[in-house]
Amino acid sequence: MDNKINNLGLPLEYQQIPEYFDIHNISGETNAKNAVIDHLLRKQNVKTVLDMTCGSGSQVFYLNERGYQIKGSDFSPALLRQARKKAKEQNLDLTFIDGDMRNLHVGQFDAVITMFNAIGHVNKPDFAKTMLNIHENLKDGGIYIFDIFNLSAITDEVIDSFKMDIQTTKDGIKISNQQHSEINRENRLLTSHDRYTITKKGCEPEIFTNSFSLQIYTAQELKAMLEQIGFELVYQYDVYGNEFIADKSLNILTVGRKKLLK
Repeated sequence: MDNKINNLGLPLEYQQIPEYFDIHNISGETNAKNAVIDHLLRKQNVKTVLDMTCGSGSQVFYLNERGYQIKGSDFSPALLRQARKKAKEQNLDLTFIDGDMRNLHVGQFDAVITMFNAIGHVNKPDFAKTMLNIHENLKDGGIYIFDIFNLSAITDEVIDSFKMDIQTTKDGIKISNQQHSEINRENRLLTSHDRYTITKKGCEPEIFTNSFSLQIYTAQELKAMLEQIGFELVYQYDVYGNEFIADKSLNILTVGRKKLLK
């Protein structure tokens, strides 16, 4: 799912600078969100999990530590190399598979997850294709958990609040990331513009610029799409597992169940 295939574009960290992915995508909030996933999986008596957008492995490592039989997959070879490296350093026997969530067939699991707005990186037709493929990777009665931005709650004020100016240092390398976003409500696209400046000791700064979009939805749209594919909606939350409020919750954390065959 490179930029030639995905007309929404992709973040720089997915391919060009994967070594900085964890710095800006794993924070103190990550474990809190992972704990919500764990709670929802236990609530549904899940034992086996496929993380179809595992990136560098945050959910895979977290859920493996809590006793789940879990495999990770991702379309980015660069991020999977990061995940495999971390597994080797921790002496963990974990499986990370190169594959696109739209067509990857791994087996049948109690649950499939695609977290942190990952599903927003595909357009609406490809989202339907992905859900159908996820349906095929689930056991009857299995659940699909995903989150995505909530169109109904993203006001112009929220867009302004998305502005970032992050300064970090890793191994003596200074990393600066500025980002601003805009929304096209008619096309349901949230577009972000990044400028990375990476300064290594004794070298001229390297500057990377990039734009990418996320397809976003309302809660009702997600419910209708799930039902059309063959899921039933179990519940929708905010990203921290609290009550979902249609015009307030910035993210929609959705749990869908593959309908049992009669």
